[in-house]
Amino acid sequence: MKFLFVIGALLLLENSALAVRPMPSIKTHPSQHSTFTYDLGMATGSDNGNSYSEINIALNWYLTDWLNWRNAVFTRFGSNITSVSGLDSAFLATYESSTDDKSFGVRAFAGPGVRFATANNSAATAEAGVIFKLAGIQIGGGARYLSYFGSREDVAKTVLPKNETQYFIVLAGGGSF
Repeated sequence: MKFLFVIGALLLLENSALAVRPMPSIKTHPSQHSTFTYDLGMATGSDNGNSYSEINIALNWYLTDWLNWRNAVFTRFGSNITSVSGLDSAFLATYESSTDDKSFGVRAFAGPGVRFATANNSAATAEAGVIFKLAGIQIGGGARYLSYFGSREDVAKTVLPKNETQYFIVLAGGGSF
């Protein structure tokens, strides 16, 4: 009898104005997201006290709303370092949230990858970051960890560390097609 009373009270509560309603969900990565986007980026780091810069241009292929396959051609340059160029390829899990008109939003990403590079600079990578969007401008940053497959040397033949962390910024208008 008690059991029927509880069920009846729950059914009454469900139909009343006092019923607890679920909170509206936050709009996340829109289902109409462009399949392909591109962006420009810049990173900086140091090897044995010698600073360097990297620039890249990337093509992002959104395989799903939350998975991006990012491929970026890059070049690394600086003083007292060996110039390096190549391709970074990574699978990045992404989370996006934006206003309905997409004029303001935030995107967070993280994932593993691999660097194919000249001068014995190929490496396994892991990266993460956050990008803020305001109108058509995107500003963000993050970090990329590299674990090199082989031993490397600078121009003075000094052995470089096996692992390093780069910090990067993204200042872009970006684009899609």
